[in-house]
Amino acid sequence: MTGQYPGPPQQPGYPGPYGPPYGAPPPKPNRTIWWVAGGAAVLVLTLLVVAVVVVTRSLSDDGARDAGPSGSPTAPGTALDCGMPGENATAPITDRVVAGPLSFPISAAPGWVPQGYVTYAQSSQAQGLVQAIPGQSWQAHAEIGLTTFTTKPTSAEAARRMLPCIAAGAGYARSNPRLDGLTEPEAVVVDGVTAARVTARILVQKDGLDIRGDTVTVVVIDSAPQAYFMSDTPIGDEARAAVAQQIFDQLKVARDV
Repeated sequence: MTGQYPGPPQQPGYPGPYGPPYGAPPPKPNRTIWWVAGGAAVLVLTLLVVAVVVVTRSLSDDGARDAGPSGSPTAPGTALDCGMPGENATAPITDRVVAGPLSFPISAAPGWVPQGYVTYAQSSQAQGLVQAIPGQSWQAHAEIGLTTFTTKPTSAEAARRMLPCIAAGAGYARSNPRLDGLTEPEAVVVDGVTAARVTARILVQKDGLDIRGDTVTVVVIDSAPQAYFMSDTPIGDEARAAVAQQIFDQLKVARDV
């Protein structure tokens, strides 16, 4: 289960200043010839001005295109912001689910079993628990892991980036996902350590599925290394949402990792 953004708008080019006016043509013995010569001069001048406008506009547009990628920041939630997949978890789940400094007891989620996949693919050492939804090809899910951003974002920025990445990831790829109601990061505390939380709904449409989508929570902890907790439960499923909250409430952050 559970982009490229265009650069800044191109500025139209503007023609450069016109050159000094042409001097008066010398007297001609034949008035018809004078008009022909004058017309030719006007035509040449017109073509010259058009050429200047075209060249100037082309240079201006090329400059705008070249400046686009470096001048426009990458928006959160695009593929470039999601991080890179890291190492898989190696420790088996026993009485606790562990990822780096973060852990929780399996007793926090009775009836849930170890997950067979990672929802936030751009992570490291991720582990979690799931519970199948009877009669549906769907699961409720809670996961912890380490972030793998190439830069070091704050916990608030990391949380803001992660949730759109989850919605756009492989877990929802066959369900026509749509992110709805993404909240601003909220400051929270996890086992005495500051963290940031965001929530949203990921709405889905899939043949044979009677679930509207998931309520998804992402919490990024100011631990070292930076760790996260995420949960997704079917919209309106209060019982499983309560289990996800229970897992969150029992998170522990190790200080010596």
